[in-house]
Amino acid sequence: MEKSSKGDATRELAVVLNDIAWLLPRTLGRTALPEDDLPASELEVMRLLVRRPGLKVNEVADELAMRPSNVSATVRTLIAGGLLERRRDEGDGRVARLHPTERAIANRERREQAWGKALEQYVGSLSATERKRVLATSGPLRQLVEALGDTEGSQSA
Repeated sequence: MEKSSKGDATRELAVVLNDIAWLLPRTLGRTALPEDDLPASELEVMRLLVRRPGLKVNEVADELAMRPSNVSATVRTLIAGGLLERRRDEGDGRVARLHPTERAIANRERREQAWGKALEQYVGSLSATERKRVLATSGPLRQLVEALGDTEGSQSA
């Protein structure tokens, strides 16, 4: 069946992006930096807090559809591992906000570099034309990530 409508094209894009999002951590993510491998729950918390530092435990739980007790346990592990820190809210000292540490940011940068290297072999297996087309999508896809991230934050506010 030929994709003729805009709705079909956006549906197909959504399916492909979902498949990529599912496959990347299970392929590139596992092999890129095996010495720096975190459990899925810890990676999800770190992914969110690197993108949106300063959230409270309950806000992280809401965003990730996790139980606050599970997020608290994950946060304790990440703090013990030197990847997160709690900071008192400037407006209300009773409130603790979560922030990635410099070590966490450096680990993320190393992980992103490793992902790029690991992905090179797969992108390199494409034809020159397809390789160029795939690599040209990173800018528009980054804009889509930002738009989705803005929506995500406004839904919980």
